[in-house]
Amino acid sequence: MASINTRSTLIEESSLAAGPQAETRPHSGTFFSPRLSWLILGCIALLYIGTCFTPVIFDDNEGLYAGAVREMHQSGDWLVPLSNGFPRVQKPPLVYWTMLGSTSVLGENEFALRLPNALATWGWIVATYLIARRLGGERAGIASALVLASMLGVWVFTHLVQPEPFLACFISLSLWCLVEARVAADPPGKSNAWYVRFWVFLALGAMSKGLHGALWPLGTVALTALVAPGWRPWLRLIFNGRGLLLFLLIVFPWYAFMAIRFPGFLSAHFVNEQIGASLNTRFPPDAKQLSVAQFYLQHLLFWLPWTLLFPGAIHAAVRLRSRLSETTSDLVKLLACWTALVLVSVAFSTRQDYYSMSCWGAVAAFLALPWIVDASVRLPRWYLFVPCFLIALVGAGSLGFAEWMRPHLAGLGDATAAPIQTRDTFMDAIAGISPALWGKFVLLLEIFGAAALVAGATACVLTWRRRFFPALLVLAGAMAVPVSLAAIGFTMMSPYFSLAENARGINHEIAARPDAVVACEALPNTASSLLYYLDARVHWVNAPFDNQYAQQVLGLGRNYYWNNIDLQQAWMSPAPVYLIIEENRAAFWQGLLPAGWRLMNKSGTRLVLCNH
Repeated sequence: MASINTRSTLIEESSLAAGPQAETRPHSGTFFSPRLSWLILGCIALLYIGTCFTPVIFDDNEGLYAGAVREMHQSGDWLVPLSNGFPRVQKPPLVYWTMLGSTSVLGENEFALRLPNALATWGWIVATYLIARRLGGERAGIASALVLASMLGVWVFTHLVQPEPFLACFISLSLWCLVEARVAADPPGKSNAWYVRFWVFLALGAMSKGLHGALWPLGTVALTALVAPGWRPWLRLIFNGRGLLLFLLIVFPWYAFMAIRFPGFLSAHFVNEQIGASLNTRFPPDAKQLSVAQFYLQHLLFWLPWTLLFPGAIHAAVRLRSRLSETTSDLVKLLACWTALVLVSVAFSTRQDYYSMSCWGAVAAFLALPWIVDASVRLPRWYLFVPCFLIALVGAGSLGFAEWMRPHLAGLGDATAAPIQTRDTFMDAIAGISPALWGKFVLLLEIFGAAALVAGATACVLTWRRRFFPALLVLAGAMAVPVSLAAIGFTMMSPYFSLAENARGINHEIAARPDAVVACEALPNTASSLLYYLDARVHWVNAPFDNQYAQQVLGLGRNYYWNNIDLQQAWMSPAPVYLIIEENRAAFWQGLLPAGWRLMNKSGTRLVLCNH
């Protein structure tokens, strides 16, 4: 790892007294060193890894990945991801491979499945630290890492298995390589190793989610070269033979194997899945698209509590702008181009909640600015005192609301949630939970309120004394409390987002009946936890047959897609049939299945019915 070039740091450039102490001794007088930074990063790793044990595997992405890993273990074929026994080609295999490696060592369990996700998230946080450290010194690096690690949206979207943390990690590392190449080589041309590493990380990003893992960094390079002429001598060196060769050696073999083995794979994978997701042209659509306004506005929620720092960050950036060296100014332009490219390009996609995550590290570095500027910037303390006061106020309000709510819990009705298919997005999931179900979180709300009140009040005192960086440490450290509480909350909500309990009940009954059949009235992604927990294939009732590659192109698995008549015929057979439905569909099926049923299990909003 290259040593820090103090000539290119914001801390030194904005300091009244330049010198090597600017790197390790902030204006508050608090000593800070790389060793302490890595200690804090280690604590972040422990927090993210330590919460991997819970909850059970959820539906949607997590169930699809976990189910595929289980089937790949059973088949012994690590090259072809499977879903319900058939090829699943939406995403490249790197995330599957990391999960396969983890479960091979630690066994098939929730912790082993989520561990690679947590490590990728930590790698993303470390990459953010490395980039920001080059821009502003040690405090800037660790402040940016703390802001990113404690963002609400980062923890929510990285706790459940999906490829976004891997994509964010490798894109961030690829851009870190460009940052290192820019500050380590004067004149350009003496740091070819960084450009080779750049291509390796591009390849890993592409193998995590798709070619945009390479196209976003390359697009950032092109945009930066356009707006920052000072970058051009360094960016021209990106296109070198060794790097391109390594990229092809990592990416090409799996795609060649799949293209040879499965007809139409390349078209389905690149055109329908990847370009379709990028331009919202996938046929048929398989996800709800957020409105443009909702997509961007909810980022203010995902970046909490640091969203409150935007006014202070803007003020600090304006004050620092004229003090930057040419090198540091170019690095800032690189991050700005990266953020702008991602936030603009996702506007044309299917716009899922987490699609812009890969650039949140740059956002975190920007929001960390008010915490690290020195006295020469003359940042009014109100920019930090007011956010800290609001955090304390939220804590006090949470405590008061929890205490008021306790005597009213009995009158809130039944604890329930909307059907799973109506909870496709983050905001829909929140809106679909009944007040009585939210009432189960009163104790967690009280603990959160107390932590926010104490941390906010302490940070208020520190910011009023202009001890900004210690205030950041207090607030970021206190965020470990809601992160831990969120893990408990996920566990409490698991019956409403996972079919683990239903599957285990069915497994107990079908162990002695090899002729038993399991059917589920749902789209495969809204009941995907079955793919991991159920010891049988699933027959999907009233789900479109042509929604996935294996069915749409290869025509496989037609007998696993039933209509009402198929289910009625199976229901009348002597073999046991277990039907999983939403509770609000019970009246419909009661009229359609006159032979009656036995209610075997209820978990969350879903029932398991049996014909015998």
